[in-house]
Amino acid sequence: MTTPSASLPSLAENLAAAGTAVIPVHPDSVGAPRVSIPVPNGWREVDRGVFPGAYGVWALPPEESLGWADNAVLLVGRLSAPVDAAGLLRSAFVDSRRMPQWREVSTDTGDYQGFPSATITGYYTVETLTLWADNRYVVVGAGGDQYLVQLTVTARAGEEGSETALITAGLTIATSVPTDSGEMP
Repeated sequence: MTTPSASLPSLAENLAAAGTAVIPVHPDSVGAPRVSIPVPNGWREVDRGVFPGAYGVWALPPEESLGWADNAVLLVGRLSAPVDAAGLLRSAFVDSRRMPQWREVSTDTGDYQGFPSATITGYYTVETLTLWADNRYVVVGAGGDQYLVQLTVTARAGEEGSETALITAGLTIATSVPTDSGEMP
């Protein structure tokens, strides 16, 4: 990316300016892509009532002394109007770069599983807690609609490793819609 993110709008600002809404979908939404991640041992699915707009949230048990739990948040939303995926993804790094004391480790704008994508990884600090975060955004076409998939994995600095790598590398997106019998065509 050659454009400094300070001059770009965030993804949400970009979509709002275009008048495009993101309508949350869930695993049981008909016609939406099927999205999954591998869940490491010890991680638990968080009740959907806690994050009703999320496709799914998983976390380690919280560390009470820190008030923190390493977590993975998966959001999938149908876009209310078509967007230029490349143009939208130019804004993908803005929110991360706005985090307090953001230190960037890597970015990638290559396709993911054949779909336009952007990923940013780095560290930020909130009060006394330094966190590692990996954010992947993917624009998926399915059934004549476009969907925005976002996977954010956040862990305490120094705790990122094999479990977080398993999650970030294991994001799977399937656009085939099951038949009435539940089988994939």
